[in-house]
Amino acid sequence: MGQAELKRYGTLIYQLFRRDLSERYQGTVLGFAWLVLQPLFMLGLYTLVFSEVLQVRFNAQTSNSHFACYVFTGLLAFNALSEVMTRSTTVITERRDLLLNTALPSWVLPIIPVTVSVILELVSLSVLLLALSLTQQLQLLGILFYLPFLLVRVLFSLAAAYSLAVLGVFLRDLRQLIPALLTVLLFISPILYPLELIPESLRPLYHWNPLAHLVEAYRLALLQNQFDLERLSALLLTSSACWLAAYLLFQSLMPRARYVL
Repeated sequence: MGQAELKRYGTLIYQLFRRDLSERYQGTVLGFAWLVLQPLFMLGLYTLVFSEVLQVRFNAQTSNSHFACYVFTGLLAFNALSEVMTRSTTVITERRDLLLNTALPSWVLPIIPVTVSVILELVSLSVLLLALSLTQQLQLLGILFYLPFLLVRVLFSLAAAYSLAVLGVFLRDLRQLIPALLTVLLFISPILYPLELIPESLRPLYHWNPLAHLVEAYRLALLQNQFDLERLSALLLTSSACWLAAYLLFQSLMPRARYVL
């Protein structure tokens, strides 16, 4: 693939990305301001609920606001993955005319929800960093530790996007099933609770949950200024294998998907 072709595909992805965001906030009064207002509202809600209502904390030395940031950090990864899984099931059917009537390569379409998820995650990350700064918990080195795990999250998201995009053409029920699966995924991952609260008998099950490891890696980097190289290596290998398998599945089923469309 030459440089000119890469530039053309990059421009195409950017145009589709802008269209996706524009359609998302089309007709709203505040428009793109919702990109910032939504994570701000959620962080404020978590702080209120965990600090004033539930009085949740790890121990006597930990503040309630820290637990709110703890939950919000875990949701960075989950919400981004949720965005991709929800949007990917219809990304091909919604762009059917564009796919069938133009020279648009089919492999471009699943990249769009992943690109949007990165922007949404970075906006939420900015809100988190602001909150950590105001509570004097911000550690700048942790941002560098976080970036490799963002790459891992993107690879997992690409795997989900490619597989769900092509399967969504054949199995229209997926768009109804995904929200239920995401609810299960939310509660079986240590996002709304610390890993320490999980009974010892159930701990081995969490070792097989990549999202659980990714969430813990996010928290270690952003909240504790720690970098887990062993966890990164395992997640990078797993996410790369998942992406490759999903892409091969996409390429093998896409000719039949075009016929169904």
